[in-house]
Amino acid sequence: MTRPTRNLLHNFIPERVFKLAFPVMLGMMSQVLLNVVDAAMVGRLGAGSLAAVGLGSMTFLVVALTFESLGTGTQIIVSRRWGEKKREAASSILLNSLVLTVPLGLLLTSMGVFEALPFIHFLVKDPEVRAMTSDYVRLRFLGLFFFLVFTSFRGYFDGVGKTRIRMEYMILVVSLNVLLNYLLIFGKWGFPRLEVAGAALATTLSVMVGSVYILICALRDKILRRYPFFRRNHIHPGIIKKIVIFSLPKGARMFFIFTSFLLFLKIIGMIGVKELAASNILLAILSFSFMPGMGIGVAGATLIGQSLGGHKFRAARHYGWASVRFGMLFMGLSGICFIIFARPILTIFTPDLAVISVGFAPLIILGAVQIFDAIGIVLAQCLEGAGATPWVMRADLVIHWLFLLPLAYLLAIVLGWGLVGAWASIGVGMVLYALVMIWKFRSDSWMNITA
Repeated sequence: MTRPTRNLLHNFIPERVFKLAFPVMLGMMSQVLLNVVDAAMVGRLGAGSLAAVGLGSMTFLVVALTFESLGTGTQIIVSRRWGEKKREAASSILLNSLVLTVPLGLLLTSMGVFEALPFIHFLVKDPEVRAMTSDYVRLRFLGLFFFLVFTSFRGYFDGVGKTRIRMEYMILVVSLNVLLNYLLIFGKWGFPRLEVAGAALATTLSVMVGSVYILICALRDKILRRYPFFRRNHIHPGIIKKIVIFSLPKGARMFFIFTSFLLFLKIIGMIGVKELAASNILLAILSFSFMPGMGIGVAGATLIGQSLGGHKFRAARHYGWASVRFGMLFMGLSGICFIIFARPILTIFTPDLAVISVGFAPLIILGAVQIFDAIGIVLAQCLEGAGATPWVMRADLVIHWLFLLPLAYLLAIVLGWGLVGAWASIGVGMVLYALVMIWKFRSDSWMNITA
């Protein structure tokens, strides 16, 4: 590569953004494979099983990502302390985060395993699909404790810029999940054939092993060994309160986003089972672009938090826009692939020609708006990294609940456009979200938030 080319790429995507974002992108892409592998393998069992895994995954994500926001609150404060060169203070925040996630994880796991989830009955009309969805969700909840403990460690390591650890965690979890899926879904090598329940159990066991790995990483980390986080005098109600304050809007945002997607799937379920199965595939495909975009946003959020901690306001804005350019490049290329290879991509997930047929046009629509999706995703993460979580939450609430869901119902059901109408509303929402995030990031208000 020539020097002018390297300089051009360096100006387009600064090295610090790339070095932080690349491991997170790989980690996020690995995380995507958890749901993609489940969908691709379970898709061989039929449309009903595929629909159950899609609804079950989304139901689990409503709870998991609502409380995963505690990791974001941890990251925001850790990155500020790291930017202020306060290493011991950054270390102590990890313990305060665990004080929140450990008991909460135990509580939510017990509730999910032993209590019925009544909204599954609201979401699913077909009794067979409903039963498979319930079994899937209960088994996934067994791993919720381990997932929430991981979010505390993830928040710390992302905050100090050690994003490689997230990547290693996800590669381990996904690799193990692929193997266990093969054994437990189809009953290979003497294991029982559990089908949909096997997919859930495989993912849960993989997350448990991954959590042990992240704990080992923490115990071996040089900074955490020099400034041990597990000390009683490191527990401060004020820090716990700050984590909660920064996390609550993000948690509410995730709750509203994913419950809106559940209601979106409810609308699609009113059209038919094959449309529901196709939508599960579309969500899995979309996550190939969406989750790495989130990873780029995490890198931008870390650099912005560290820059604001050092009162480098111009650098904070620079890293935000650089992250957006990186996101547009990656997700734009993903969108082109969605358009050019739409039918072959759908064929990977299911041999059912009816499901492929109804999913073809919506995938083209999603491919066409990936650049706008990149802008919205990355800038939302960057604004949250600066501490503007309440504003991002309000923007999500308005766009998803007051605009996107009514539009989906209007286009899909009232006007009779079916699955194309439903996913067209998602495309319009992505464009609107990008414009709103650009407007906010261009202002200076997010630079004055203290953490």
